[in-house]
Amino acid sequence: MTGYIIRRVLITIPMLLALSILVFGLIKVAPGDATAFFIPSNYSDVAIDLETFKAKIRQELGLDRPVYIQYLIWLSNVVRGDFGYAFTYHVPVKDLIIARIPATLELQVAALFLAVLVSIPVGIVAATRQYSPADHAVTTLSFLGLSLPNFWLALLMIMFFSVYLHWLPSGGIGADRPLTEQWKYLLMPMVVLASEYMAWYVRFTRSSLLDVLRTDYMTTARAKGMRERAVVYRHALKNALLPLVTVIGLSLPRILGGAIIVESIFAWPGLGRLAYDAVLRRDQPLIMALTMLTAATIILSSLVVDILYVRLDPRISYQERS
Repeated sequence: MTGYIIRRVLITIPMLLALSILVFGLIKVAPGDATAFFIPSNYSDVAIDLETFKAKIRQELGLDRPVYIQYLIWLSNVVRGDFGYAFTYHVPVKDLIIARIPATLELQVAALFLAVLVSIPVGIVAATRQYSPADHAVTTLSFLGLSLPNFWLALLMIMFFSVYLHWLPSGGIGADRPLTEQWKYLLMPMVVLASEYMAWYVRFTRSSLLDVLRTDYMTTARAKGMRERAVVYRHALKNALLPLVTVIGLSLPRILGGAIIVESIFAWPGLGRLAYDAVLRRDQPLIMALTMLTAATIILSSLVVDILYVRLDPRISYQERS
């Protein structure tokens, strides 16, 4: 296992390097740049030459240099742990990201916990009662959750719970509110994100558990006189969780990447909204840092899932065979 982990880490380095080159190039070929953020809104009333002003800003930001020089400078700084300054925020990128991580962790971890807490029992009920009214209801709701866009559900909840009923705030984090009221700001974005997670988790739990329940060793366990509950929870569920672990592992990068649409709609000050603002502002150092952070999280979560596979199923091994 140690050798496998070392190989995976070594493979990660060229993958991140190739990704950084690709993203850096896409930023350069995309229309617009960060200089547009610095142009005064009333520039037509001010006696300045717009092109001269943009050229001066590009020179100050280092955007007038050749693209490969800009990339090498960025790469050399990242190797030293310096992601540079955010052009449009005038603060170090590292400090800006660290300040937004707690809000994203709060929202994403709460949504992930709610999804796992609800989806696994619901998936078990659907699998053990196949083709029953409960199973049909779970299947229908799962397909509805998969097809329902996050932004539409978020807007519906704001209209219903905030505009019509006045029960919950429409956005924000409630940092200036007492702790007893801050949960109101978390509830709607958490449910919107959890609904997407739950739809996937329920489907995978149901289908995986159905496959396991049809195996021969499950039939043998029943033939020995074991109760159905013990067969399901003691033997079948552990083996059925392997595909679900994969799905949950692939969901982990969103904890740091944030949900861009949901955080923007609910004005939640996390990494998702920061990424959205960075793209609008064409803030190159911030876009690169968030992209590399998300990519590293995806690779790390994939490695964690592979390790969990071995722990959950002893038959799986990553040792090299001669």
